[in-house]
Amino acid sequence: MRIPGFIRRNWTLKVLCFFIAFVTWVGVVYAGNPPETKVVSLPIPQSSANIPPGYVLVHPVNNVSVRVGGDQNTLDSLGPNALTVNADWGAVNRAGTYSIPMTVASSDPNIELIDPPTSVQVDLDVFTSRSVPVTIQITNLPPVGYESGTEQAVPSAVAVDGPAHELANIRARVTVNLSNQKANFQAQVPVLVYGANNQRLNNVSPNPAYVTVSIGITADVTTRTMAVVARTVGSPSPGHYLLGIVVTPLTVLVTGSRDLLNTFDLLNTVAIPLGGITGTYTQTVNLVAPAGVTLSVKQVSVTIEMGTVPPPPPSPTPTPTPSPT
Repeated sequence: MRIPGFIRRNWTLKVLCFFIAFVTWVGVVYAGNPPETKVVSLPIPQSSANIPPGYVLVHPVNNVSVRVGGDQNTLDSLGPNALTVNADWGAVNRAGTYSIPMTVASSDPNIELIDPPTSVQVDLDVFTSRSVPVTIQITNLPPVGYESGTEQAVPSAVAVDGPAHELANIRARVTVNLSNQKANFQAQVPVLVYGANNQRLNNVSPNPAYVTVSIGITADVTTRTMAVVARTVGSPSPGHYLLGIVVTPLTVLVTGSRDLLNTFDLLNTVAIPLGGITGTYTQTVNLVAPAGVTLSVKQVSVTIEMGTVPPPPPSPTPTPTPSPT
């Protein structure tokens, strides 16, 4: 077979031109979409469905870092489902810390796995449950004048599930803020679990997660001595005037909540009309007090003394003037 002359003519120059064009094309392609590597963080399957029954993770397993290679466009469009991690949890046959086999697979043929990890370290313990009494912690006391009383949590104990070694000295606690509470407290409050070092444990599960907390709130009862004031109405009868009023006793012990006693500072009697009183008048009258307070006496004796306006002196009789004789 004879090759045509136009092909054979200057063939070395033609080959050189082709090589230069090919290199230029490759350079352009790589400049626009160059090969790269990227580190991807992948989660380890670690749900209860993956871990063998009877075991639980002491601490969640951190994501593994996997380096992958590919062109820039492929790595930029790398989706979350392109790479999967499989851990051989079937190798778990005891509690403790050890490595379990794992594999990383790619569903995209354009992605290259670069030295993927082949094992992961886990810390496993026996899964168990323990009944723990619920304690109530009051973070803020009631307002001034009020105090907390009987406390109750229903149910009084919860079941806590988790690693056996962490359940050795745990406590279940609910916290309640009573800073604005002036009536009995009742609410659903979440149960928090704490370890021996008073650190909150987030990898254990109380059941139930909420309990009903009831706390009695009562007013702080106190006693004060208050003055008694006789309350009068009207004016003295014509020709009379008020000389004085004497109350017996002058003071009374008043018992009630601090907030209520702060609203007044003396006690009044019921109204006593002044009209019609003459001379010295004594009457036993009731005291007026707000609801919710107790008095050492409910009645006092009030003595009112009236004076009489003296009549005007008689006008002098004129002396008759003698007639001239």
